[in-house]
Amino acid sequence: MDGREDLMSKPFTDVDMIFIPVNLGGDHWVLAQADLRARRMRIYDSLVTFREEKTYLRKFKPLQVVFPQWLQDVGFYNIRPELQSADSWKVRIVKDVPQQEPGSSDCGVFMLMFTMYLMFGLKLDFDSSHGHYFRKKIAVDIFTGDIAL
Repeated sequence: MDGREDLMSKPFTDVDMIFIPVNLGGDHWVLAQADLRARRMRIYDSLVTFREEKTYLRKFKPLQVVFPQWLQDVGFYNIRPELQSADSWKVRIVKDVPQQEPGSSDCGVFMLMFTMYLMFGLKLDFDSSHGHYFRKKIAVDIFTGDIAL
C-alpha cells in the first residue's frame, strides 16, 4: 500500500481541501481548489492568455456562492461546525502554473494533473511537452484500475 488509498478513500467531511473540476464556456476546463478552513477557492488554469482578471473572476462568482450553500445543504457544517463562518469565500487565481500550448486541447489533462500533483503535495513542475505522456498515463491508470470511473 503506497498511502494513496487512505487519501483517496476519506469521506469529504474528514478533509480540509476539495478539488472541483470547472468547465468554462463548454470547451475549457480549470481546477478549483476549495480550502475549507481558509474559506478560499484557488483557481488553476492552464490557459490564461485569453482572460482579463476582473471578467474572469466574475465567472467564479456562482461557485463562490453555491459551494458554501451546498456544504450547508448536505449537512457538512453539522459534522464540522468549526468551519462554518459568516465570512464570504474568496477566489484567487493562481498565477504561476504550468501552461498548455494554445490550441492543444490539453486543458482537461492539465486540470487532472493539477489535481493529482496538489493532492499528493507535489510541485507543479510539468509543462505542455508532458501532455502526451499524461494522456497515456491516465489511460493506463484507468485500464489497470488505479483510476475508477
